Amino acid sequence: MSNIKTTSAAIALLAVCLTHTTAAPDNLVLWYDKPATDWQQQALPLGNGSLGCMVFGGVENEHIQFNHDTLWVGSEEDTGSYHAFGDVHVKFDHADAKDYRRELDLSSAVHTITYASKGTNFKREYFSSNPDQVMVCRFTADQKNAQSGTITLTDAHGAPVVAQNHTRLSATGDTRKHQHYWHAKALWPDPVILNFESQLLVLNDGGSVRAEGDTISFKDCSSVTILVAAGTDYLNQRAKGWTGAHPHKRITANLDAVAKKSPDALRRAHIDDYQSLFNRLDLDIGTTPAGKLKLPTDARMRAYRGKGAGPGEKVVYEAAAAGATGEPDPDLEELMFQYARYLMISCSRPGCMPSNLQGLWNNSNKPPWRCDYHSDVNTQMNYWFVDQANLSDCLTPLSEWLFSIRDVRREQTLAHFKKRGFAMRAENGVFGGSTHRWSVGDASWLANNLWDHYAYTLDKDYLKTRAYPIMKDLFMFWEDHLKEIPAPDGNGTVLVAPDGWSPEHGPKKEDGVSFDQQLAWDLLSNFAKAAEILGVDA
Repeated sequence: MSNIKTTSAAIALLAVCLTHTTAAPDNLVLWYDKPATDWQQQALPLGNGSLGCMVFGGVENEHIQFNHDTLWVGSEEDTGSYHAFGDVHVKFDHADAKDYRRELDLSSAVHTITYASKGTNFKREYFSSNPDQVMVCRFTADQKNAQSGTITLTDAHGAPVVAQNHTRLSATGDTRKHQHYWHAKALWPDPVILNFESQLLVLNDGGSVRAEGDTISFKDCSSVTILVAAGTDYLNQRAKGWTGAHPHKRITANLDAVAKKSPDALRRAHIDDYQSLFNRLDLDIGTTPAGKLKLPTDARMRAYRGKGAGPGEKVVYEAAAAGATGEPDPDLEELMFQYARYLMISCSRPGCMPSNLQGLWNNSNKPPWRCDYHSDVNTQMNYWFVDQANLSDCLTPLSEWLFSIRDVRREQTLAHFKKRGFAMRAENGVFGGSTHRWSVGDASWLANNLWDHYAYTLDKDYLKTRAYPIMKDLFMFWEDHLKEIPAPDGNGTVLVAPDGWSPEHGPKKEDGVSFDQQLAWDLLSNFAKAAEILGVDA
């Protein structure tokens, strides 16, 4: 994953229009021949829209860092910050792995790790299920009683981890102690306090499982399945103070229900649900020479960029890499396009929060740019391609979030500009708080995403209940904000956006900056079309 202000570079680059087919591409696997040691560039992401994780794949020590998309600090006054949730560490009693392979199958959203150790073949499978709202980690082997080790759960905010029984760990806390300014000690103004909880449940076949303090040990098991659930009491309703019921009962009941299902049933339900979105589109732009397909994905990426294979890989993959440096690899391009679709499905499903900067998988409580909704292009970039890529459902979180924060933004805009409607600053949070500089074109830019979604779907109910109310607020802002000046040709007057700036070319302010002018034009034009379609506000 690239360190840029989007969920992924792939999402930002792939605003393309393709024909819908039902055929599944053959080359849909990212794979590597060693464990990950770096969160940003090597670990692989899983997500069900709201519950995500990064899997590292260590042989002796597995690390699974997990998140929930509603774990935020902040207020209606300030953006706040998206936070990491916790970590699961699994220590195994075997080492000296051979034939190691770590792969993410984009066609199923299942992450698999295989290796051999002392004559036993081990397999791990990971997925984050939307229908069952759990992360599933399953460890098996081709020999009975081959799994022994320990499992620990840690909370990223220092909440105590306790054993509820011999198979379940939980960590419960709230954000009260963590409501401080980004990288500073002062408190957010009027912070919203969220309760949060994570639970880990261990199921075993054969052997024994026992909780010891904040750790669960497993010994001589033929298979081990770890279920992880997490959540907060966030509610996207300002009238209810942004909070609902404490997550404890919901998470406990959900894990109890899931524990009664077989791992195969959980896997099948997950794949069926995921493929209902992913299988809507196929891309075929050519065929890669077979030799290149033998390369791990990181080596293929280096070859594609003209950098060749890395140290040690040149010997193992000499035949495949020979002459490959800088040559076309259309299957890799298809893989990256589908990876963008995979990431969007994984982090933006109906009922979830929108895709943010580092994405669902943020691993820090002091993340770059607050891991927020950057409205000066980054949030828009995440969603440019969703309708063209036949993932229209995935835009819903964006419209729901914008709809939920309208009242807050209207109050802030009236207080600052003394004008109707609403505008945004460049950084934005889940409670409507908005910080950094005012960038009045930003909200209209986001409304472009909303209008494009209608243009693709022709969903009048969505236009009436979500897009149009937001666009009307923005229309009122521009109606009050635009400034009348003499026309350059001396004939009459024109309207310009006053005192504007371009986020990427500022910081100087002046009237009629192209950034604001063009976004105001788009908003007003699209609003007029929407009013005509709905037969209102003639």
